[in-house]
Amino acid sequence: MSGWSQRMLAAAIRLLPVRRRELGQALLAEAAVVPPGWRRTRWVASGLWFVAREGAMRMVGYAVGLLAAAATLVVIDRIGSSDDSGQVSMLVLLLGAAALGFASPRWAWLAALVVGSAIAVSGLATAALDPASPRLAHIGGVGGAAGLFVLVVPALAGAYAGAGLRWLIRRSR
Repeated sequence: MSGWSQRMLAAAIRLLPVRRRELGQALLAEAAVVPPGWRRTRWVASGLWFVAREGAMRMVGYAVGLLAAAATLVVIDRIGSSDDSGQVSMLVLLLGAAALGFASPRWAWLAALVVGSAIAVSGLATAALDPASPRLAHIGGVGGAAGLFVLVVPALAGAYAGAGLRWLIRRSR
């Protein structure tokens, strides 16, 4: 295997999640046994494809999780009409942020930012698209909608609580 392709595959393997790195390292070790030429080139290319696919699936999965958590929060907030609907929305916000923080501790800040600002962005979108909406009057107009960005703070707490739980579980093993 040529030096540059081996280094490129080795660098790409370091980007894999910890539980998948062994597969990437096995690909790299087996490449030395594959006969040189097109066979080895195809082997290395398939190894790079494996790394790219694993990385893309992880990013796409996290993006779908972010979108689902934010959408669920907005829907729960919109359909809530009882006196305790604010508490239910807060519970959904904390659980969604914590789950995303647990899933990917390095991206806990992003989970907090997206989930914590979902209701505020929804309110501002309502103000921009339907200024006569009774929902806008319920949240206090544009200023009230913008004030909901304060929900990023509890989302940060939830996301980093999830990340901390993940760290504790890893450490106890």
